Amino acid sequence: MQRLIIVGLVIGCCGCDSHHGVRRAAVRGKVTLDGEAIREGSIAFYPSGDAKGPVAGGTVENGRYSIPGDSGPVIGSNRVEIHAWRKTGRKVQMERAEPGTLIEEMVDVVPQRYFTSPLMAEIRSGKNTFDFELTSR
Repeated sequence: MQRLIIVGLVIGCCGCDSHHGVRRAAVRGKVTLDGEAIREGSIAFYPSGDAKGPVAGGTVENGRYSIPGDSGPVIGSNRVEIHAWRKTGRKVQMERAEPGTLIEEMVDVVPQRYFTSPLMAEIRSGKNTFDFELTSR
């Protein structure tokens, strides 16, 4: 459930462009963790420094992501946030559901250090490709 909320917020923000005239660009790439494709996750680009505008984001599926130019990240420096979920094998109570409504527990496996020392991407006009090779060590 937490995963759906995060993805919903990231994707929902993409359509909330109250900054008219913001220059955006398409971005795509691969995301791995310890050499393996991230099966299920999200990616978000947060403008930083002189870059101003809305957050852009999308899903990561089977190690790949793609965000079209009309909803892509703002041109300039962007902080990149990646989340990846794995099943724990446990069933947990679904939030805001009737008691006994269980779902598979998912945990974010991206190491916390990637949020305290963030990934960065310099977005340029046109198409951009950024591959992120994360490690758990």
